[in-house]
Amino acid sequence: MKQTILLICALALSTALAAQPHRGKFNPEEFKARLENFITAETGFTPAEAQAFYPIYHEMKEKQRNLQREIFRLKKNAPDSNASDKDFALVIQKIKDLGAEMAGLEVTYYKKMCKAVSPRKVYAAMQAEDKFHRRMLEGFGRNNQRAKGHGQRHKNE
Repeated sequence: MKQTILLICALALSTALAAQPHRGKFNPEEFKARLENFITAETGFTPAEAQAFYPIYHEMKEKQRNLQREIFRLKKNAPDSNASDKDFALVIQKIKDLGAEMAGLEVTYYKKMCKAVSPRKVYAAMQAEDKFHRRMLEGFGRNNQRAKGHGQRHKNE
């Protein structure tokens, strides 16, 4: 569940960053490289470990993004207001099934990652990913406050 929330935050952050013209257009490859560099630095991955870990990690993330897109689509395209409760129940069930599928993907892929590198380093990578996203969100919040004129220091202070 925590990973799902982080994925949603990451997708929201990606969208928000893409909407900020003063920073330029969001570059997914740059974001991916920054994330990899951060995780590698935090975990102490050797080049061989990074080479073994990241293909599995990125494959999992891509599959999760696809499932998350489907969940967003289902939430955005709700049944008509005159639809039956059964219709709404079916949509809810589909959303929950996709969430369960996403959780199952994590279990499968984290097992693969633990075979590629030590479980200690996989855990450190999970922690590093969380830290990376928190820092990105904190930075985004500070940038929004500055853009609105909040949190700026006056020269006389």
